[in-house]
Amino acid sequence: MFPQLQGTDEIFAQGTELPIPWTYRFDWETKQLRQGPDGRYLRTTTYVEYLEETVKKILHTRRFRYAIYSERYGVDFLSDKGRMRSALSLPVIKAQVQEALEAHSEIERAEVLDIRFEGNRVILYVEIAGIRGSTRMEVDAWQR
Repeated sequence: MFPQLQGTDEIFAQGTELPIPWTYRFDWETKQLRQGPDGRYLRTTTYVEYLEETVKKILHTRRFRYAIYSERYGVDFLSDKGRMRSALSLPVIKAQVQEALEAHSEIERAEVLDIRFEGNRVILYVEIAGIRGSTRMEVDAWQR
């Protein structure tokens, strides 16, 4: 009555792999999307590139700033730009970064390994564990 599937488990599992997600590549100096020689916008090609670009986009977006993002996208500490260093709490920024990154559906765990002031910038060294891979990266969180 019911058809019998014949074959090995390897054959059945071949078509179930999810495609690698992508996002557009961003030029952080000019604040524009990157374009190829043909004028098309460039996309990430590997999962690590996708994670790195996503992390940078989250950490450079103030929460509630853009209506296209949910209330879970972005960080709150960007509203503190221009404040004196003594008024900023690095442990609070660290907690906000980890919370914001882990709210993304592709990121399972985010850990800030190091956070420091460097001149007029805040530099973060983060370890990201995504669903399909992991990476470590340094992010310039903002220039004060």
